[in-house]
Amino acid sequence: MVEGHCGVNAITTIIPAGTPATTQEEWIERGRTLADQRREVDWALGDWMAEGKEAGYLTQSGFDFLSENLGLAPKRLKDALKAATTFPPALRDRTLSVDHYAAVASLPQDEALPLLKRASTDHLPVNALREHVTQRRYETGQNFADEDTDSTLCTLIVRAWNRATPEARESAFEHFKLAATQGFTIIDEDEASDVEE
Repeated sequence: MVEGHCGVNAITTIIPAGTPATTQEEWIERGRTLADQRREVDWALGDWMAEGKEAGYLTQSGFDFLSENLGLAPKRLKDALKAATTFPPALRDRTLSVDHYAAVASLPQDEALPLLKRASTDHLPVNALREHVTQRRYETGQNFADEDTDSTLCTLIVRAWNRATPEARESAFEHFKLAATQGFTIIDEDEASDVEE
């Protein structure tokens, strides 16, 4: 091989985009930076949606339309909007996600803000905040507005299923199968009973 000339035995080194981590701490720090960027983008998306709602664009297009155009689930979009409109930038702790704020948006702010502060200090997950809100509903007897009815109803059905006896589950399953064959229509209990016999 001629000196200074790359032959067929030369090795090419491909360096990936970004600086590779040399230590685990550097790698973790890059992950923290990415998580911070994601939270910033989620808040920017929520604020953008609030702007669109105020201008009347959101009413015209709706969440399903936005979901199709942005590739994000309607619930995620609704949560971002709820968090952004309930908690203006001055009330936000940027170490918490939009999901943390959406979870407590139904609470009065004098209850929600201390809970969010505790979530930041104690590194509470979003589910802990949701459980707290549910517990407050039980304690106060209040029925906070439910913006995700489908998810709530599905949860109630699953809980009823889990409380049922095996025989009741078997019977209910036959009803569900019949409803599924008819495009998930309502279940006519008399018709389903006829099928069982």
